[in-house]
Parts: sequence; C-alpha cells; structure tokens
Amino acid sequence: MSIGLSDAIQPEPLQPGPERRKRPDLRVAFEQVVGKLAPFFSKGVSLNGTSNEYWAARVVGDALPDLDHHDVKVLVDAAARYYRDGQA
Repeated sequence: MSIGLSDAIQPEPLQPGPERRKRPDLRVAFEQVVGKLAPFFSKGVSLNGTSNEYWAARVVGDALPDLDHHDVKVLVDAAARYYRDGQA
C-alpha cells in the first residue's frame, strides 16, 4: 500500500500569537523611518568621526518630532539590528 499525496498529513496553518509589543505605534513609526536610516548603517560608513547612531537619531527626531528621546533611541537601536542582521 502506498501513501499518496492526499493521504499525507497537512500541517495546520500558523495561528497568530498574542501581540508581544507594548507599543504598536512604534512599529508604525519604525516602518516610516527605517528606509531613511539605511545610509547610517552601511558597513564602513562614519560621518565626521562621530557615531552614526547620533545622526540616525537626528533623522528620526526630525521626521517624528512627537517622539521623546527614549522612543527615538528604541527606533534607532531597532534599525541598527535590522540592518546589521541583513533584513534589508
């Protein structure tokens, strides 16, 4: 007896889990600015010898002036991970 394709066990579709983010508004903000931050996280790029994160934070702060300093840092750190891990 052979097992046909229709007899194979089909995996159940993944069900979304509970939302882990406490601040979904930051996810929206990240999507708005992540493209603007790519130049700051290119390998071997330094601007006038200062930290690229400083300049990236300036871009985020200018683009989203309603965010406080902590939220800007969260977005810059997330963008650094995004580009470092090759998600782009």
